This record gives sequence, C-alpha cells and structure tokens, in this order.
Amino acid sequence: MSYIRVTGPRQRLQRSLAIVVLSLMMAGNAFADRAQALQAQAQGDFANAARLWLQLANDGDPVAQFNLALLYENGTGVTADTNLYKYWLSMAARKGLAEAYADVNAQAIQPTDNPAAVTIVMGPQQWVAVQNPDYYTLQLASSTNKTLIEKYYEENELTGKAGYYRSRRSGEDWYALVYGAYPSVQDAKAAIDNLPEDLKKWSPWVRNIKSIHKIMVR
Repeated sequence: MSYIRVTGPRQRLQRSLAIVVLSLMMAGNAFADRAQALQAQAQGDFANAARLWLQLANDGDPVAQFNLALLYENGTGVTADTNLYKYWLSMAARKGLAEAYADVNAQAIQPTDNPAAVTIVMGPQQWVAVQNPDYYTLQLASSTNKTLIEKYYEENELTGKAGYYRSRRSGEDWYALVYGAYPSVQDAKAAIDNLPEDLKKWSPWVRNIKSIHKIMVR
C-alpha cells in the first residue's frame, strides 16, 4: 500500500482522505464506520467527521487516530489542540501506521524488529504532555527538588509508564511525578491497588490530566 505525502493544512486534509480511501479495504468490521466518517469529511461536515473518527480512534483504529490527529492539528471541526494532535498521532504510530510514523519526530521514535510495530520513545515531560486530557492519572510525588523526582522516576524504571512535569507555585518550580492514564476516576482508583509496592507506599492520588496540562510549564 502506498501513501501520499503533501504539505500545508488543505493538502494534509486531502492526504487524510487519500489514506482513508486506501485503508477502506482493510479491517472489514470498521468499513462502514470509516465510510461514514469519510463521507462526512468529503462533504465538509468536519464536526461530524471528528465525532466519528473519535469513536473509531477510541476503539484503537489507527487510521481514525491519524485522521483525528490531523483535524486537531488544523483546528478543523474541532478546536486546534497541539497536545491532542501529538497524542493521536503517537497512538497511530504505535499501531504501525506508516504515515503517522513518518510524521512523528524522528528523534522520538525507534523502529522495532517487527515492521508492523513502532515503539514511541519519549521523555518523561513529553509523556505527560501527550496524554489524553480527558483521562486521569495518579500523582505519586511532588517536590521542588527536580533531582529527587528524576531519581524516583529512574530507580522505579517508569519509562513509558509515567512522567513528571514542572509547574510554578509561589515563585518556585515544583516537579510532580505521575503514573498511568485512565479513562475514569474509578479506573484510576482501582489501579492504585495494582501498583508495585514501592509506588503504592507514596499514597498516590487521582488527578485529571487536563488540570495538569493547564499548569505545567512546557
């Protein structure tokens, strides 16, 4: 299967359509839903297209994740959101979608031995930035001592599972370590029981990721 690479917002949306057309031959169960989204997008009903892509994207469809990322990048049918653009683009790349793989920063991805898979390698602060703002996370620790937070992160081997972010409070830099991303408060609370003992002893508490994105210094 070949992919079309062009540039610019309008061309990127055209590229999105081209990719969907090519992908409609794949994964028969999703054919009808993809076709509806494609039709809405072709007719300029981008709000409805975004809604349909989101449903598919949440079900793990990499084509939908990629197309949704482009809508967030361009602010078409949705409010432009760089974090959501990066999030859905990374999700599509994780599933091995070649076009998404090519669009992710080359320094942030490493191909695996499996050509159908992509491993996203990102720093702890970028990990926080690309998480879905509608999800929840577990805050493990916070401190004005960045070295201490980095030590916790590294000693517990949290790469890909957690991250930390910087915020400003009373004129000071604070660093907070957060773990996991969960679709609801209930899911996040339930996850506490399954944490490794070394993390559970810190008395983790649930935080909305959107609230973190609002205060984090990028």
